Amino acid sequence: MRSRLLLTAALLAAVSCGSKSPPGPSTTLNLGGNWSGTWQYVTSGVTIVDNVTVTLTQAGADASGTWTAESGASGQVQRLVPQASTSGTLTITQMTITGSACSATAAVTGTASATAIDLNVAAIPPSGVCQWAASQKFSLHK
Repeated sequence: MRSRLLLTAALLAAVSCGSKSPPGPSTTLNLGGNWSGTWQYVTSGVTIVDNVTVTLTQAGADASGTWTAESGASGQVQRLVPQASTSGTLTITQMTITGSACSATAAVTGTASATAIDLNVAAIPPSGVCQWAASQKFSLHK
């Protein structure tokens, strides 16, 4: 009886050890480099699409850099997580019609791959003359 228990215990140990999965590959992406695409937003009920270029530098667990739109708006992307489900912050600086400079920082979330980044910008509350557009999105590709 005792030998049967030992044999059963040994078989269970062997089965449980053999069923462990090896660790999966790292999901860290390389987001460094030059990206281009569009910045889409809604202002006064009208959807605007502006062309943008973005340059990111990756250092370890995040990517950061600058962006520029054809309209003259610009900013920074900071602490963008180089994984399929990404997040970080985005700074926007642009001039109003009256010539005042407006700047704001908002959280971004979205998806990323080696060839595409799609980011949704969190709503930015208005501040004085700085009225921010709604539904801001960045769609980028290498």
